[in-house]
Amino acid sequence: MEPREFEEWIRTITEDKEAIGTAPQQSFRINTLKIPIGTFDEVSELKNKKIKWDESGRAYTDRFEIGNTFEYFLGYLHPQSLSSMIPPLVLGPKKGEHILDLTAAPGSKTTQISAIMENSGTLVANDLPEKETSLVANVARLGALNVIITNRDARDWPLKDEFDRVLLDAPCSALGSNPNAIKRFSVAYAESLALVQKRLIMKGFDALKDGGTLVYSTCTYSIEENENVIEYLLSVREEAKIEKIDLKDVPHDYGLTAECKKCWRIYPRHLNSEGFFIAKITKTE
Repeated sequence: MEPREFEEWIRTITEDKEAIGTAPQQSFRINTLKIPIGTFDEVSELKNKKIKWDESGRAYTDRFEIGNTFEYFLGYLHPQSLSSMIPPLVLGPKKGEHILDLTAAPGSKTTQISAIMENSGTLVANDLPEKETSLVANVARLGALNVIITNRDARDWPLKDEFDRVLLDAPCSALGSNPNAIKRFSVAYAESLALVQKRLIMKGFDALKDGGTLVYSTCTYSIEENENVIEYLLSVREEAKIEKIDLKDVPHDYGLTAECKKCWRIYPRHLNSEGFFIAKITKTE
């Protein structure tokens, strides 16, 4: 899609002029599996700023590359965008639960969920075999001991009625996270991705126990990959119900269609971070 054509298209979704091509602030998550937050603040000399809505999340203001710090190698922190930290918080994992991260690599959200669970219960982290290396490396470095790694194509996920919660951070066109994504984007491309996403969300939803919670997220803006995918699930699974997202102090916009008004859209202006779409769905009994 040509730049001018893309600008016209994005204006149909948001007036955020910095939605594409921005360089968001660096950020990280304190890994409470390895170190308490208070202890980290005492021993680390890295410059950072606290955020209101998650005490483990920090905006990074130092000059050093996060991945070259002692704190990184010791597993005390994990580089992660502020927007990316929100889906696991919306998922609301509890200690002792049985949880699935259906498309988990490279493991940022997986290890965040593990930390919230305090290494209890069972967390299945799945992704394609070629993505397993990064997933294994992060799970090991961060000490996520309750994680079982599987390497199936999520489109063929076999388990049903098994999990208390499922996170599906779906593969997408990445308009909210990759400044170069515009070069390959078209509505036809988004529609082709949506075919995969619809299959994935069906697998994720069917993997839930009755009363379970599914969180669907992407780092892109197109309606085809977001609202349309949610509406597809609602149309084929009558037990699927969209829930209000109840997180305080997180600036956001709402979904663009009537059925998805409870969904969140996060643009760079909200958190000086990536663009994200987030939906919370329960499987009614």
